[in-house]
Amino acid sequence: MNPLSLTNSINYTMTFTAKKPSVKVEDQILADFMELLDSDKLDACWSKPWTNTESKGQHNFLTGNSYTGANPIILQMYMTLRGQTLPMWIGYGQAKKDFNCIPKKGSKAAKILRPNLLKIDLKNEDGSPKLDKEGNPDFYMKLTFKGASVFNAEDLVGLNDKGQAKLDKAIADFKAECNKEARPLSERCKTAHDRLMIFSKDLKGGLIHGGDQAYYQDQLDHVVMPERSSFTNDEEYLSTLSHELSHASGHKDRLNRKWLNEYRTYRPLEELTAEFSSVLIANRLQITCNTKNHAAYISSWAKSVKNAKNPSQALMKVFSNAVKAANLVIGEQ
Repeated sequence: MNPLSLTNSINYTMTFTAKKPSVKVEDQILADFMELLDSDKLDACWSKPWTNTESKGQHNFLTGNSYTGANPIILQMYMTLRGQTLPMWIGYGQAKKDFNCIPKKGSKAAKILRPNLLKIDLKNEDGSPKLDKEGNPDFYMKLTFKGASVFNAEDLVGLNDKGQAKLDKAIADFKAECNKEARPLSERCKTAHDRLMIFSKDLKGGLIHGGDQAYYQDQLDHVVMPERSSFTNDEEYLSTLSHELSHASGHKDRLNRKWLNEYRTYRPLEELTAEFSSVLIANRLQITCNTKNHAAYISSWAKSVKNAKNPSQALMKVFSNAVKAANLVIGEQ
């Protein structure tokens, strides 16, 4: 950046530097997502070894709280881009204060979203405050997002031996849980099947088997699936079923998702929502999805996000809707 100089009337010079425009957090996440699409790492983004414990998923390793909303998908994306293996994150202030650790030289923070409600006052055409029925200034609340930065546990280093020991222990404790013997695949598939059947019973038209296509019909509110024998294994069947049930979550009597109700207009965004949701469902129910198929499907639709009126907001909405869909399908909040 070039310094700009102004000379005033008493002959001394003021020098200042032009401030670099800030990048909105949504735009940065969109750019990072597109980088992932252009890389050869997308299929690795959804791979996960299963353990015998309930995984916290992407979580703050100081508080133990799991990240919610679109953030689990966002943080998984950052892990993949950077070759990281630990879903353990923490803010800079928390790391320094509670662990006596700081980011390693050259490490970069991951960007996450924090919901923020803005009060918007309504105005009349002449600019005067619009009043409600009680004569009070009328307003509405607009949901926006603020950016926050977190660092992966692998990016931290202790400021002293005590801090490093505390960090090492947190990582060792998490790995110990992950290294416990995984439940048998047959047991995990049965549990996943039972969970999905609970939601499928809510469909007015139910779950129908037959034919060679899998799809959801919103007017009849039913899911059609090929017979189980048509699939290579139980996991492929469950992954496909998760995708179709994710579409069903958007029915007008459930989440009332605009992208499903106006499918012809919003097909790419609805398909992305269902696919990301099915990935989340597979992760939470501890079944392995066909990562290459998921990656190819996501890539085929994701590039249409660039053509949206506001690409970054569209992607954030896809992530958020996918989380809501997955939560509803498997009965979690």
